Amino acid sequence: MLKDIVQYFKADEGFSRVIGAMFATYMRYGRPFGAVRLENPSTEEESALSTFFKRDYYDQALIRIGLADFERQIHAFFSVSSEQLKDISLETVLEEYTGQPIGIKVRHEPKMHTFSTMVLHEVLPKFIDTPAEPWLREIPTQTRRAYRKWSERYLYDAQEVTQMVTNVASVFNKLPAGDKLIPLSEFADKFANSPDALDFASLQGRLFLRALASKFDIPAPSTVEECISLHLRAKILSYGVLSYITVRGLQAKIDTNPDPVCATFDNLNQPHILTLENLSQLTEFSAYGNKLFIIEDPLVYAAICEKLGNFKATVICPTNGAGAAFMYLLNFFHNANLPIYYAGNMTFDGLALADSLYLQYGKSLIPWRYEREDFTEIISQNSYVLPDEKKKIAMHSEVFASALSHMRKAGRTASSASIISLLIQDIKSLLTD
Repeated sequence: MLKDIVQYFKADEGFSRVIGAMFATYMRYGRPFGAVRLENPSTEEESALSTFFKRDYYDQALIRIGLADFERQIHAFFSVSSEQLKDISLETVLEEYTGQPIGIKVRHEPKMHTFSTMVLHEVLPKFIDTPAEPWLREIPTQTRRAYRKWSERYLYDAQEVTQMVTNVASVFNKLPAGDKLIPLSEFADKFANSPDALDFASLQGRLFLRALASKFDIPAPSTVEECISLHLRAKILSYGVLSYITVRGLQAKIDTNPDPVCATFDNLNQPHILTLENLSQLTEFSAYGNKLFIIEDPLVYAAICEKLGNFKATVICPTNGAGAAFMYLLNFFHNANLPIYYAGNMTFDGLALADSLYLQYGKSLIPWRYEREDFTEIISQNSYVLPDEKKKIAMHSEVFASALSHMRKAGRTASSASIISLLIQDIKSLLTD
């Protein structure tokens, strides 16, 4: 009867993922304890589980199946008699389905029956006292959440996943040193044997991102911009054309060794959009009057650029937030000890962005037009009611904390469009004094 039950499950692809996940969970606890989660279940999985449990599992983003519930349903669905209970259990079904034994003794043997034990006993010993060691030691502590995809994949292709972890650990130990950026495809071709071996879309590429996130002690990236920024921190240039910044009055040199060429982006009032890939080809950035002005709001920025006309000033806009291109350029000016004047919207998101930059650049970042009278002027026109969300937001800068207090007391918020004329006066005054 056991073989017939297992054959039923094997004949339906809809059971493949759930049984694989249950095997890993059973190996962890040694008994039918806990539950498995199927995110974004396929139509086959919805159909298989609905038929087996005799309930509706269709159109659900997440299906949660308890191991004990699954075992009870095995007995009910296949009409297992009391005499057969000893031979027909979730443990025996999983063992027959996977062809691997389950038992306490197995979990203590140095055999690679689970993803965690494989990392600890097979991969880690090869990388002791290397930069990859802390990351490899982290993996078994986060298997259920951060490394679930690889843990589940290991059940079906242990050799592939073992090689994947080994490859990433090896590449991790060869991260670039110095300031020069290395294209991702070039880096992957040299150290991972294929130009696309570390692409975002590949399972190995996503594992590499988790390794980098561990190195820099930050959450794993969830957007393309965050992936690009994380690679950038490791001195790797990936998909640089997707991250961009708007600049006006920027001067730099194009890195055309051995003779750099001067490049100027100051054509009257015309802003220029530069990608991270463009910026990586430039060196020796400079700003008019050795002062940099940042305008967060794109509409306010566009108006200021137009009204400045032929006046020479270096003004930039973080068009898509604190992305990789914006941070790359800002780091150059920060390292050159240039004052960075920052004017942002008095909104929750605007203050949060400003305060995050303050944490990174300290006194080099000069809050610009955040005083009480500025706030009063800002909300005098086109303001709207402050939403209730993000009430617990807190600022590290005293200036931004004061602005947040003004905003909360008034219960209003707005963009900085109403102080455009004041911002222009400030720019001209600071550059002509």
